[in-house]
Amino acid sequence: MRDKKIVANGLQFHIVDYGGQCEETVLCIHGLTANARCWDAIAERLVHRYRVLALDLRGRGDSEKPQTGYSVKQHAEDINKIIQQLNLDQVILVGHSLGAMIGVVFSSMYPKMVSSLILIDGGEDLRPEVVDLLKPSIERVEKQYETFAGYKAQVSEIPFFSPWNDYLEQYFYADVTHCDDGSVVSKTRKGIINEELINLTKPNINECHAAIQVPTLILWAPNCLFHPTAYLISQENGMKLAQMIDGGKFVEIRGANHFSILFHEYQQTSSEILDYLHEVSAGKLRATKM
Repeated sequence: MRDKKIVANGLQFHIVDYGGQCEETVLCIHGLTANARCWDAIAERLVHRYRVLALDLRGRGDSEKPQTGYSVKQHAEDINKIIQQLNLDQVILVGHSLGAMIGVVFSSMYPKMVSSLILIDGGEDLRPEVVDLLKPSIERVEKQYETFAGYKAQVSEIPFFSPWNDYLEQYFYADVTHCDDGSVVSKTRKGIINEELINLTKPNINECHAAIQVPTLILWAPNCLFHPTAYLISQENGMKLAQMIDGGKFVEIRGANHFSILFHEYQQTSSEILDYLHEVSAGKLRATKM
């Protein structure tokens, strides 16, 4: 695993290159307040078949943070330029949460640049009740902690992240700037997250569904945000979307919540991705809408 910096669309972006020798490249896109290291567990299990890259979106992690420009369409345009800078013709695009929304929009805008699409617990218009339930994740933004240990102690008490493990440790370590005095502070800003949320309240994801032309796997977390209606994609809508797309498939990740689908149930999540991509490459699943 190594860190890379590239300039695309006028900004500097940070990419984690997990390696892998296959000609096919998997590009992973994180969620609203996340960073590229959320993909560690999944990437470890994909690199024996694929080259795996994970991106810090603009405003997150170690990527550049302009004052404005935080919308799914803008992220899609960034990713288009990043893929070009990497000299890639196509990618397997994998997105979680906001990253799944971006994946839907990107696939509708640049269909020839995606060979397969993996949507992990996301991919439809944002529900209003979701914003309230994401507040624990949003509250840590811009808050300074005296030590990383204090920061870890607080986030480890959030039910989404229980039980704690090494993948969470590395993810949250990468989430903050480590200051000389030992204190830590989030690498992103509340203004960035607030602008993103405002733009996400404007319906624009669902209208892109009909334009998806590539095989698409939808992985669903039944416990999402521990709320009966606060889903980033509901079971009903996820199944409908899979049926709408040629080569579409819907799979429930047993017992998963919106975060554990990456950090705890990564064995099933990565296995479903690998099995699905094998089916696609074997010609068992193929999109016919062009």
